[in-house]
Amino acid sequence: MKSFNIIFLCVLLCFSSTIQAKQCNQGKVASIAGSATVERDGQVISLEVDSPVCIGDIYVTDATSVAQLKLRDGSVITVGKGSEFKIKEYKIYKNKPNVALFELAKGAFRIVTGYMVKKPHRYEVKTVDATIGVRGTDFWGGFGLTKNGLDVIMLSGKGVYVTNNNAETVELDADGFGTTIISGAAPSLPKKWGEEKVAKAVATITP
Repeated sequence: MKSFNIIFLCVLLCFSSTIQAKQCNQGKVASIAGSATVERDGQVISLEVDSPVCIGDIYVTDATSVAQLKLRDGSVITVGKGSEFKIKEYKIYKNKPNVALFELAKGAFRIVTGYMVKKPHRYEVKTVDATIGVRGTDFWGGFGLTKNGLDVIMLSGKGVYVTNNNAETVELDADGFGTTIISGAAPSLPKKWGEEKVAKAVATITP
């Protein structure tokens, strides 16, 4: 009986290790400017270049730091200054829609999507005020440009849709157009951002 328990424990540990390996093969940290951390399985770890990206990771940067992640499908995520960004789910399938779900708790991000959006997909970033979804694009979203508001801009691509917590949706379908979401209000109508506002957005994800 004792031998059986030991064998069972070994099998369980091997199985757990395999699952963990699959969870952590989503990509890698491409670059870091300054210092950043990742919260993984309840532990806070200093971020290093080439560190693996795992499902469930929460990436945290300070007020002067920027981290860039490159995922398996070629998606590039820039976690801006003073930000907290979570990899909630990331799955590439052969015979059903791909899924990439992220969460922004604070700060700002920029994402250039990869090949997983070239077939049916659900590719979204959730925030406290709204959910941002894309069809394949280069887009930015973040807090701090508008008081008590979330701003989103499509820099280039096929389209971005932004849905607030009341299920009110606005679609960005032209390069350089953005929207603002203030808690409790509908997303503003798409509007082309001026150079100054674009520059402020870019500054949040530039070292």
